[in-house]
Amino acid sequence: MPGPLRVPATYAAGMHVVAPASSANLGPGFDALGLALDLPFELVADGPAPEGFLVAEPTHPAAIAFVQAGGAEDTALWWRSPIPPGRGLGFSGAARVAGACAAGENPHEAFRTASRLERHPDNAAASAFGGFVVAAGDEVVALPVPDGLCVAVWWPSTTTSTDASRRQLPEDVPLGDAVFSAGRAALWVAAIASGDLSVLRTATDDRLHQPTRVRRGTGTAEVLAAWRDDPRALGAWLSGSGPTVAALAATLADAEALAELALLVGRGSAEADEGRARVLDVARTGVQVLD
Repeated sequence: MPGPLRVPATYAAGMHVVAPASSANLGPGFDALGLALDLPFELVADGPAPEGFLVAEPTHPAAIAFVQAGGAEDTALWWRSPIPPGRGLGFSGAARVAGACAAGENPHEAFRTASRLERHPDNAAASAFGGFVVAAGDEVVALPVPDGLCVAVWWPSTTTSTDASRRQLPEDVPLGDAVFSAGRAALWVAAIASGDLSVLRTATDDRLHQPTRVRRGTGTAEVLAAWRDDPRALGAWLSGSGPTVAALAATLADAEALAELALLVGRGSAEADEGRARVLDVARTGVQVLD
């Protein structure tokens, strides 16, 4: 199972913790599936402010997790990250895993602390363990992702509140929709475990949350539709609660082409500017303490 290089029993002055970003749900795997992305959240505990880092105020998710995991409230915490908050790329999950780890928790403990604060386990699991994760309650299985894969991500200028987005979801799901999404979530797991990625276009379809969350006119629906029609995308999905969309590609060249396509489509949408696009590697390891 992918995991960190080293996790200490207690935090020390100047400890530097790094946790990867994540894309959760992956279409049908609502609150269960996640993919770690090579976009880091960095946290330094104690000591003077490192250059380029910001102070983590007591309300910051990393600081809250640090205290929840037993860290002293008066400890100076410093952070930096290119993960865009409020975009569905697991900023708070990575921050909370890093904060709990900086307080001395091992990856499993940090996952549980972050999952409890997140109120769902998928982002926290990916940031704690890396790779492709399946999470149910406190149970997590992490699978290595086949070599060479890249992820294209695109987001508009708008942000999404996860809590507000979840309140929009229906409480009751028709049996046919539940069966549809359960089968496709299982297909995701089988594809990664077997290496047969040809089924991912089907595996990333969903009827549980994406139809409600994908807003037309902002670019999100338009980019997602364009990627799902493009053969260079093995599969495409709404990342977390959005507005980011993500696509898995077999090669760097394919991922870069998908990113360019997303900018073009986003530019033509009714409300959004062209948005931002990036090509990311899958993070093969989870939270790490750097020497």
